[in-house]
This record gives sequence, structure tokens and C-alpha cells, in this order.
Amino acid sequence: MRAADDQPTHYPPAGHAKPRRGIGRLGCLIWGMVGLLLAGMMVAGAAFAGWNSGISLARRHATVTAAAELARQCDHLQTDLAAGKARLAQRRIEFLRQRALAPTCLIELVPRATALYLDSLPSAAPQPTLTATPQPTIAASRIQPTIAAIDDRPYDYDLDVLLAEAEADMDLRNYQAAIDTLDAISAIDESFRTDHVDDLHFIALTEQASALFRSGRLAEGIVLARRAETYGDVQTLELNYEWYIAELYLNAQRLKIANPAESVRLFSQIVYDNGLRTYQNGLVISELQEAHRHYGDALSWRGEPCQAQGQYQAALDLRASPSRIDRASVRAQRDQAAQACDGAAVSPSSSTALPDSGEPTSAPIRPTATIVPVGQTG
Repeated sequence: MRAADDQPTHYPPAGHAKPRRGIGRLGCLIWGMVGLLLAGMMVAGAAFAGWNSGISLARRHATVTAAAELARQCDHLQTDLAAGKARLAQRRIEFLRQRALAPTCLIELVPRATALYLDSLPSAAPQPTLTATPQPTIAASRIQPTIAAIDDRPYDYDLDVLLAEAEADMDLRNYQAAIDTLDAISAIDESFRTDHVDDLHFIALTEQASALFRSGRLAEGIVLARRAETYGDVQTLELNYEWYIAELYLNAQRLKIANPAESVRLFSQIVYDNGLRTYQNGLVISELQEAHRHYGDALSWRGEPCQAQGQYQAALDLRASPSRIDRASVRAQRDQAAQACDGAAVSPSSSTALPDSGEPTSAPIRPTATIVPVGQTG
């Protein structure tokens, strides 16, 4: 019979730790997962190595296959050249040239293919040689000219028809066409109905010149007006006044820089003496304004600030559209001239005064009689 102390009990002795079964199971699970992960990495690495090896093998196989195909085409090309098949050989050469790496056989075979192609071209048939046949000698006096003599007779124009055309253009107010036809009639036969042709010439030229003046084509109008004077008297016509104003305007334009004083005088005749402020659609005011400015510049350069001040002020007083001056700049020039004038203690002259020295270049002044301006001059 055991003692009481020897009896088994469910309680461990004092100081003995109780084992932790849950922590042990978790550690086993973690080590199992790590093992599976390492095994998967080893399988993936093996698979990747096999894939790379497969790709390399496939590439080598494709390269070998392509090289074999190129070699086979080179062999066929040599066979084609030997058999004289130029067209087939040309196609094979084109195929081989399109490859990324053309085969070396082309270096030898292309010249052979070229020679074969040239040999296949048809040769030109020889042309027979012409033998010169002796010709009998002919006396120079019996030689006939091979070129027909030029007929010096004038062409057979129907001048009556041309005159009728000119008259029809006159009725339609197509004066330039009538002038051209009348000029042709006079060139063909100056004696053909001279009085009637000259009368038509005068009417057509004067009417066309007036139309040109009123449309602003002044130089062309002057040319036709001068031609009209050779066929009749223009002194009693409105054309004479239009001609006069046109010459004033063109001469004033021409002298704006070279002789601004004369330019101011001529433009002033058009604007003030003849009251044509709207001439050339109002551009005459712009031209006069610019002429005053140029005249003021010339006076300032000559050391006459008082007179220059008047010209600058005259330019500013004109209201031109479009304006051809920089008003701010001209205003500054006027003020500068005024200061110089006050400093010199010289009384300024009128704004439109012209210099006493020097003879101005005059425009051709034509008699105006009592004609009323029309068109552009109205």
C-alpha cells in the first residue's frame, strides 16, 4: 500500500511551467508556408530559365532557317542565270535585296544578271548606207529661187467696216475701243475719210480724257487731252479746266520735297482759289497739309523759325482725312520753332508766306474762262 504522497495527482509540482500548445502549432504553420514559398520560387526560376532557353533556341532555329532559305534562293539564282532566265533572275535579286541582311552571293551574281539583261536586248538593225548620186551641173543663171517673193502689197482691209465699228463703240460710250479702231484706220490709210475720222478722234479722245480725269487717272487723262489738241480746239470745253487742275495737282505733288514753297502755292490754288476741297476725293487737303509740314521743315533748316512756326500751324489747322502727318510730332516742331522765334525776338510772318528768294517752279497755267468744274473737280 502506497503512501499518501505517492498517489498520482493532476497538479504539477511547484515551479514547473505549463507547456503552451497553441504557440507551437503556429510556428509549424509558418515554417510550412516558408517552405512552400521557397519551393514555388525554385519552380518559377526553373521555368524562367527554360523559357529563356526556349526563346534562344527558337531564335537560333529561325536564323538557321532564314539562312538556309537565302542560300537556297542563291542556288536558284545561279541556275536561272545559267539557263538565261533574265526576268526570273531579276525577281530573285529583288527578293534578296529586300532582306534585312542581303546574302553575299549578290556581289557575284548581280553583275552576271546585268550582263545577261544587256545581252537580251534587241540590237539595232544596221541602216543602209546611202550613196550620193552625182547631180548635173546647172548654170547659175538658170537657178530658180526656192523661196517665194514676199508680197509687198498691203492687206486688203475693209476700212468702211472698221469705221462702222468705231462709230458703234462711240454710240456705246466705249471710247477707248473707238480710239484704238480709229488709230488703226489712220495707220492703214491716212487719206481715208480724213475729216470724219478726225472728228471722231477728237470726240473720243476728249470724252475718254474727261473720264480719266474724273476717275483720278490724271496722267493718262493729260496724255489723251494733248492728243485731242491735234484734232480740234479744247479751249472752250470743260476738258480744258479739268486738264488745268490736273496739271496743278501733279506738279504740286512732284515739288513737295524739292520745292515745298511752290507745292504749297499750287495746292492752295486748287483748294482756295478754285474751291476744290474735295478734289481727288479729298486727298488734295492731305497733300496740302503735308506740303505745309515740308515747308516748315525747310524753313527751320534755313534758320527761319518764325516762318516755320506759321507753316507748322497751317498744317495743324487743316483737317485732312486721311492725315499724312503725325500731329503730335508737328505740334512739337511748332512749339520748338515758336521758342526759337521768341528767343530771336523776330515777329513771325503769316502762315502761308512764301520766301522772297528763289524763283518758284510754275505749273502750266491754262486759261479757265468761265467753265464750271465737273466730276472730281466739282
